[in-house]
Amino acid sequence: MKRAVWSIIFGGASVLAVAQGSFTIVRPFDGSKVRETIKVLMPKSSVPEGTGYVGVFLDGQFREAFVPKASKDGKYLEYSLNTKSIEDGSHKLELKLYVDYSSQPRIVDTSSVDIVVANKSSINVPEDGISMRYAFRPGTESVYRLRQRQVVNVISESDQKKGSDRPFEINEEGEAIRLLYACDNAYANGEGLMRLQVLADKGINNREYAKLTTTGASAAQKFYPENMAPIYMRITSTGREIFGSVPDYFGFDGNVGGGDRLGLYASFPLPVLPTKSVRPGDTWQAAFQQGALDLNKKSEVNTVVTTTIARGEFKWVEWEQGHPCAVIKNSIAQGSPVKAKVGSQFQDIADRKVSVEETIWFALDTKQIVQYYRDITTEGKADFGFTSGNSGDGAGVSGPGGGSRPSGGRLGGGSGKGPDDFSHKKGGATGLLQKGGGARPPSGGAPRGGGASAPGVGAGGPPPSGGAGGVGGAGAQGAPSFVRIRSQLIFTLEK
Repeated sequence: MKRAVWSIIFGGASVLAVAQGSFTIVRPFDGSKVRETIKVLMPKSSVPEGTGYVGVFLDGQFREAFVPKASKDGKYLEYSLNTKSIEDGSHKLELKLYVDYSSQPRIVDTSSVDIVVANKSSINVPEDGISMRYAFRPGTESVYRLRQRQVVNVISESDQKKGSDRPFEINEEGEAIRLLYACDNAYANGEGLMRLQVLADKGINNREYAKLTTTGASAAQKFYPENMAPIYMRITSTGREIFGSVPDYFGFDGNVGGGDRLGLYASFPLPVLPTKSVRPGDTWQAAFQQGALDLNKKSEVNTVVTTTIARGEFKWVEWEQGHPCAVIKNSIAQGSPVKAKVGSQFQDIADRKVSVEETIWFALDTKQIVQYYRDITTEGKADFGFTSGNSGDGAGVSGPGGGSRPSGGRLGGGSGKGPDDFSHKKGGATGLLQKGGGARPPSGGAPRGGGASAPGVGAGGPPPSGGAGGVGGAGAQGAPSFVRIRSQLIFTLEK
């Protein structure tokens, strides 16, 4: 009798599976060569809604479980598999359909295919190495989205001595900027004349302006195309500046930039490529180029960057955004005093260690950067007045403020140098936006170190009430803590 009952139960499960449609991997095909992120497709009706989900296994090892969503065309269910984390070569991809019965998950169907991951092995590296050069063609335009991110980790000295590996962490996202890199002229020796300019952020509701926070301002402001002034750079085929200029800007109304007109400038130079042919594993003396503007002396400007020596390394080749790319990493390390902001107080970070890394994906087919990260990590000791693990309504911990440090570029304008840091307020802030033609920023100029900041552009106004996450409350006051501040600029090619 019991055998008959169990037969009925499992018979019902089979009927349900049939009613839902055959569960199988439609794409990729068995034996397919894959790279980057692929869409794994299943029949639309093959997973019971509300009770079914899918387990992903690679070479017999469980990776994750998910509830599939409909594909854009509505014909299939899909799952995105990022193959970048999978070693090149042959692998077995297996999906298992789970359905809940009596609050217990049961596997009711399985489908598998063999795939060949080829993120790196499919890119040929010549014996004499790869020569990386920008290809300048007059009239071509590249648009990048620049995002900023900051992570602050704090742990008390006592907790660190106890062996704790769980520091308090604050994550913040800053404002985003769209940047234009247009080639206005190309020369026979491979050099190019580039025009750098902020663009309206059409990625947000197709709007016709950019909403950014100016230096010294406490809130974001709208900037329209007529405010967005160009900077010109003549650069070598490896990206090194030959000269830079900030000409008078003729707005849409035909007037020369001046008076109280608002001029918005952006100086984010392209990364410098190796001068010689290189192979994965090769190292060389590289260079960081970072934005440097003094618009008080605009007519005298013949450079818009400063250069710092770095260590370059060719890490590997891989596919990125549909392009075969060389992955380059440039790095430097140094130590010098810096300030960190806690609420309204500045505290010295003692025994400071700073490391800067650039990771560049250079497309070998189109000869342009498709993705570019710049990470600045500051570590040291500071008195934040609280111990990790406690929370409350106390002062928030912000990132590094003004002061000397490697930077990633600059937005600027108007009446003198702004601070060389990157405003990082909740909801976003990309600072060092100054009003041209003598109209000064709010609060009488560009004070250094205002607001929670990260490298790259000037600081905006003070951080929101409570700082970055409102850390504080009970704890040993005056106890020294270890802090790690990681600021990241992320450039991604839009077109």
